[in-house]
Amino acid sequence: MTEEEHRIASKDILQRYVGKQGALLMALLDIQYSLGYIPESVVDDAGEILNYSKPEIWGVLTFYSDFKLGKKADNFIDVCLDGPCHLDGAENNMKILEEKLLGGGIPTDFEIRRSSCPRLCSQAPVIAVNSKWHGRMTQHKLELLIETLNS
Repeated sequence: MTEEEHRIASKDILQRYVGKQGALLMALLDIQYSLGYIPESVVDDAGEILNYSKPEIWGVLTFYSDFKLGKKADNFIDVCLDGPCHLDGAENNMKILEEKLLGGGIPTDFEIRRSSCPRLCSQAPVIAVNSKWHGRMTQHKLELLIETLNS
């Protein structure tokens, strides 16, 4: 999708929340889930469509650490580092991803991001590739996943 297509998609999502209680937070979460990030144009569009001020919108976007502002890569890998995932090796998975994808000399178009709980604790540790979650991520499963990403 182009940047303009992302803006159109964001506006469509914002329109669905007009007049609803808690509209801003829910719309932003919906946009993040759909696009994998929050385009900066959403600040202007949410203000216009949902009637919020820019400081209110920026306040929500910066208060919640799960929001990913701006697009840095075409593909995203989110690693949950909360509770059960942390206890089951999420930090090691993060280290492996950073070494293999960022430090391995292999050109990639992935951004690796720290994420908060997606509520999949029974499948810890979990990793999402472009918003598709993979559970019980052992080192072996992670290395197989990385191979598919590089092919």
